[in-house]
Amino acid sequence: MAADSAVTISGPNYLKTYQSVDKLFPLVPDQPIGVMIYNNAELMGMPWETVISVYRDQAAGKNFDTVDAYARDFISFLSNNPDLFPQDHQDREFCKHIAVVMSIIASDFDYHVEHFRQSQAGNLRDHVSAIFEFTVNQLYVDYRTNLDESPRGELACFPRGTADQINRRYAGPIKEIIESLIASLHADYGSLTVSETTRRQLEEIAVFSVIKDAFFEHYTGVVFAGFGRRETFPSMRSYLCSTVIMGTMKHRQDRSRDMTADAGPVIQPFAQDRMIRTFLTGMDQGLRYFLFGETLRLSMHLVTDVVGQAPGLSDEQRQRLFAQYSENNLGAAIQAFFSSIDEYQFRSHTGPILRAIGSLPKKELGETAASLIKLNSFQQKVMHSVETVGGPISLATITRNEGLVMGKERADL
Repeated sequence: MAADSAVTISGPNYLKTYQSVDKLFPLVPDQPIGVMIYNNAELMGMPWETVISVYRDQAAGKNFDTVDAYARDFISFLSNNPDLFPQDHQDREFCKHIAVVMSIIASDFDYHVEHFRQSQAGNLRDHVSAIFEFTVNQLYVDYRTNLDESPRGELACFPRGTADQINRRYAGPIKEIIESLIASLHADYGSLTVSETTRRQLEEIAVFSVIKDAFFEHYTGVVFAGFGRRETFPSMRSYLCSTVIMGTMKHRQDRSRDMTADAGPVIQPFAQDRMIRTFLTGMDQGLRYFLFGETLRLSMHLVTDVVGQAPGLSDEQRQRLFAQYSENNLGAAIQAFFSSIDEYQFRSHTGPILRAIGSLPKKELGETAASLIKLNSFQQKVMHSVETVGGPISLATITRNEGLVMGKERADL
């Protein structure tokens, strides 16, 4: 396991990056298991380093059979801990959580307003209310449906009836935060009016932001890896964690891997992984998406030209042929084309890398993980972007016989 030490703190008029935050720790004393965090460095105003150290103290002597059991015990510790997160603290953090969600709406609204101004589509005063309703409805739909338009489910971590409990306890604060948002926007856009339908959507969004399987707010990725007592090979569990509400940590399991005797090595990047994936696959994912779009566009033009110039066809026959190739043959051909690219990438690039990593000694495995993080850091440096990856790199090499061995090295190339 390897993690950089950079953290970015942002606000309306500032952006600051620090390179002094620890993100990788032993989870339980004298046990071969580590925990790593990414994204948000705090949980409800408390540094994750502190949260993990408190768990470590009370977990001393515990020895679970699997990494999965360790991870579940840690999440349970956070959910059922009034000493760490008393109810009045949960109430304050809930209001902050809703305020963050409303700030997302305000930011999206400003974006759509600016886009409208640049398009010169009309007088902003006449359209500002419609723009706000569109913005709210867009987030409302995002909370209700997934990208593939299937219904978005509720998080399994919350007991049945949580939505009703939230409405009973926080209806007043939710309305106050919504009215504060509307008043703030009205001060900038005097013609803004908000319908009762939009207000109800905002109230539902506040509840959805807790119970729905979506993490649009600030969240932390928490990764557990190593060996349980009965595990011969290492395993990994990754969770997304947000905040403790009504005594329950908002979370869901994000990723999991279990090594076996016949499985090769696994490299699992988290958070900012663009350069790592480029190194592993030999192609930037943004370039891949671009190629897919251009290939689809070129293929559509070719089909249109061929069908359009074919002699002796009626308009109905041309439309039928075009629909057939567009909906069936063309899609299958492009899918087969990119599957062939994927096979070539793995055979000529990814496979050899994984085979080489599979034979590395323990010390060089840690150095390899650190080098992958340095690639991300270097890419940000030369691209003149905010350097959100950098600083000293924490390393953890975990084996069954030696346990967890921590190390640290500089990220400078």
